[in-house]
Amino acid sequence: MPSRHAELQAKRLKHAAEVVLVTSLVVLGWTHGFVYVEGASMEPALTPGDIAVYRRDVSEVVRGELVLFEHDGTLVLHRVAGVLNDGSLRTRGDANENLDAVPVADHKVRGRVVIVFPTGQGVRRLAALLH
Repeated sequence: MPSRHAELQAKRLKHAAEVVLVTSLVVLGWTHGFVYVEGASMEPALTPGDIAVYRRDVSEVVRGELVLFEHDGTLVLHRVAGVLNDGSLRTRGDANENLDAVPVADHKVRGRVVIVFPTGQGVRRLAALLH
């Protein structure tokens, strides 16, 4: 049977861990975000149902990175094909043959992808098993 001192110490440790977790989530909310992939324009790198975590820092975006940007009121996740002299980006979905029609102005970029959770592929595999 644990002593009263050990129980109190465990309770304090649990509380400290909760404070650290909540603080971390708040800080990450300021610097990062996530987006649910809906379209197929980035296949095979991203599939519908995947979750992409992006960092809100958009300084020094380079060719080959995945960026999240606003286009006509919609968020789009595409790969940077090039950076123009004025800082705007040429983008393209991996599954698309052509570059996006309009360069992306730097103020339209919301962030760059730092990690992808391939949940869409998992859902597809599970659905195939169930049929």
